[in-house]
Amino acid sequence: MEIIGIGNAGKNICSMFEDKGYKAYTIDSSAGSSIVFPKVKTMEEAEAVELDLSKIKNSIVSEEILFVLSGAGIISGACLKILEEFKDKQINIIYIEPDSSFLTNQNKIREKVVRNVLQEFTRSGLFNKIWIVSNKNISNLSTDISIGNYFEKINEKIVDIWHLMQYYTGTNPIMGNIEEPKEINRIATFGIYDLDNDIEKKFYDMSEIREKHFYFTFSEDTLAETGRVLQIVSSKLNKVRENEFQEISTLSLIQDILLTKYMSYTILITFKARQIDYLFHNIGVTKNGY
Repeated sequence: MEIIGIGNAGKNICSMFEDKGYKAYTIDSSAGSSIVFPKVKTMEEAEAVELDLSKIKNSIVSEEILFVLSGAGIISGACLKILEEFKDKQINIIYIEPDSSFLTNQNKIREKVVRNVLQEFTRSGLFNKIWIVSNKNISNLSTDISIGNYFEKINEKIVDIWHLMQYYTGTNPIMGNIEEPKEINRIATFGIYDLDNDIEKKFYDMSEIREKHFYFTFSEDTLAETGRVLQIVSSKLNKVRENEFQEISTLSLIQDILLTKYMSYTILITFKARQIDYLFHNIGVTKNGY
């Protein structure tokens, strides 16, 4: 999978993806972007811009592309036109919803239009999946975010949890099986699951959840020392179904090889819904957390 960032938010997040070894490209008005977008004043002007994307298209070798963008920027007016250029690829999207408290009325309208249009195109099957995250939600869930590092820390958490998702999906579980989401479930987000208090903390607030997929990761020491892991996990899973239509995937215990150097437990959950997926990740549970 290769990554394309659109606008300033997309560019900054792509820089962090590159630090983790991903191949990333950027489309922005700032110098140093893979494609420099001309300065425009309105979304209509942005949509009318004719971009030569051959530099990126000729470099991409993957059949699957991840686009990263926020809808508040003017360049987002060109996002559908840009995405159309890659219609022969499987397209996934990370969409960042900015905190509306810091947006003008015009920017609020612009952001809502872009977000809703991308969701509709995803529901129709033109895009494979869209993962929506909210800056405000992530900020409220985190204790290490300040005014000075606000965007850096939020972007870091988005990149980290996506990277973890890729790691988990490529790892063989010790037990359990995580089913593929139904094809209709195309809209997604991430979040944190508080194992101690059974609280689901979403990166974006969604409803009508139809599937939940749970990934539990433990270090080898934890698996060897904690005799009640299976009972505890099973009891948690029994509490998470919210209605009779909701499907709960079998739990998966995965040996933590990559992550043991900085966390004792990792809990990763994916909610698969009719119109929303949730991937939850907790990095703060200790061995005494039960």
